[in-house]
Amino acid sequence: MSWPLTRKQSLLACGLVVVGAGAAAYLKVSRDVGRALEGPLRTSAPLQLVPLARVEHPLERWGGGEVEGVALTSASLITAGGFGVVDDKGDHGLSLPTLRATALASWRDHSVVGLASGGLFLFREGQWEELRTGFGLLHVRTLLESPGGELWIGAREGLYRTAWGASTMDRVDAAPVKSIALGEGGTVFAGGEEGLRQVEGLRAVTVATPDPWIEWVGVTGRELAVITPLGLAKGPLDGALLPVSGAEDASDATVLDTQLFAVAQGRLLRFGTPGHASEELLTAPARRVFATQGVLFADTARGLFRRGASGWVLVRPRPESFPPGSSHVNALAMLGSRLVVGLFNGGLAVGSFAGQGRGQSIGWSPVPGSGAWGVNALLNGGGSLYVASLRGASRFDGQKLQSVEGGEAGAAFSLAPTPGGVAVGFGQGVLLPGGRFLSAFHGLPGNQALALAAGDQLFVGTPTGLGAIAGNRVAWRVLAGEGKLPHPWITALHLRGEELFIGTYGGGVARRRATKTDPNGPGQFEAFPETAGLKVNTGCLVEVAGRLYLGTEGKGLYRLSADGQRFLPLRLSLPSSRITAILPGKDALYVGTDEGLARLYLPLLDEGS
Repeated sequence: MSWPLTRKQSLLACGLVVVGAGAAAYLKVSRDVGRALEGPLRTSAPLQLVPLARVEHPLERWGGGEVEGVALTSASLITAGGFGVVDDKGDHGLSLPTLRATALASWRDHSVVGLASGGLFLFREGQWEELRTGFGLLHVRTLLESPGGELWIGAREGLYRTAWGASTMDRVDAAPVKSIALGEGGTVFAGGEEGLRQVEGLRAVTVATPDPWIEWVGVTGRELAVITPLGLAKGPLDGALLPVSGAEDASDATVLDTQLFAVAQGRLLRFGTPGHASEELLTAPARRVFATQGVLFADTARGLFRRGASGWVLVRPRPESFPPGSSHVNALAMLGSRLVVGLFNGGLAVGSFAGQGRGQSIGWSPVPGSGAWGVNALLNGGGSLYVASLRGASRFDGQKLQSVEGGEAGAAFSLAPTPGGVAVGFGQGVLLPGGRFLSAFHGLPGNQALALAAGDQLFVGTPTGLGAIAGNRVAWRVLAGEGKLPHPWITALHLRGEELFIGTYGGGVARRRATKTDPNGPGQFEAFPETAGLKVNTGCLVEVAGRLYLGTEGKGLYRLSADGQRFLPLRLSLPSSRITAILPGKDALYVGTDEGLARLYLPLLDEGS
């Protein structure tokens, strides 16, 4: 039931509306004025080109198959994307610090690339160089060379430009950039999450668009075109941009000469001068479209196609890569002769090996169904695979997923084999074989069981300490305030004989030994000082061929020395320095990262060997 408002209440309500509208208008004007004033305040920073070390031992790597950039140089066709950077000879970017590329261009006939994890890199004289500036790490989304040889850089941090051989880089505008286009007379259009900006000389002004979120911008003669969440829109350079009929679902576009090409729900559309669209016939759904050096390319589910006089030709098949979607590996396991990958923001992917001996290729296929998503751990349980994910605990028999008994108890994070069956670590405690559920209420140091390791006792790592379960009860626990652990946030556990290695998120690694006087008690703890401050990701303590390997967040892969006294970093060209999963395989070590998977053949020599 609603009651009529009094005159006073009505006036008060109207006043609040007016004040709210006035405040919103004031904030908008302030933002627009701030942007307009910011345009002329161009700043510069020193630019230094730092050569990267060449890779001595190339690795096999798998990531995403999508193409994010195409460049033609006099030497090769270069492509870049989730698989890295590839030329006509193969992997072109092994020396780069991470795998996934977000932008690529030809600059003075040299390839220049931006990486998803940050950084801008130039390949010249047979070597990659990093372009380092005083602006800090740039997350580059788009690159464009001007007719005069300047390089325009669109990044999450703003719009930048530099000249070939220059010792400085200029920041032209601070608004984030996803796409850049060049107009007549040196005019530059840059669009991103905060709208479209027109840059002339030292001044940047806002251009009105149907929606302020700009995915792409292009110029065809005297017309300007953009893609927003509302689709494709275009109009005169000095007029209003209006939606293009039939292109409401456009997701990507490019300009070749005076023609506009757009991708809409897998269809590649060509817009001629009158504005009417016709469809380009491809043998696979289109994902992206690129124009470089007067040549048109389209990325599809089959690979990269090139448009020629006789039609479209496949010039670079889709690389061996993960299924479309995430390439952030969070767990690994073998199921028979197949390799199973659990994805951080996805489900399961199965890799099937082809060929014999070293260099076996891997073909990837997704596991259908939604029973597992946000995979945290995998465990081979003898013929079937146990899966811990944000949707609970399930079992994969090689064909389908099925929830395990008690697996609906919320998000699952860890798994461990015990004599009675598989123990599952949930966000609310530990499910033991037989159905017993233990939590902080029963004495564990916390509820969220991020790590499990089973021996004479079942060790449980939580964000607030370490505990142990004997039988069906909590035997002991170690908490943050006791000073025994280098950090209370336990993310990885590994039993090596009678020693328990403990990985923490922020305190490196510690080793626990039981005491003779109290063998079933907490024991004694010893930290590895060289790992102080390291963030160990979940499940990233694995023993391979008698050596313990450690995966870290942003610091790469470490290995325990042969005498067991210290952890030493391994210098390898991994897809990323964020190690998120490790798995021993036959004659190889599989290393998962947030940007893909690498295969390292064993044995790995010690430094100096």
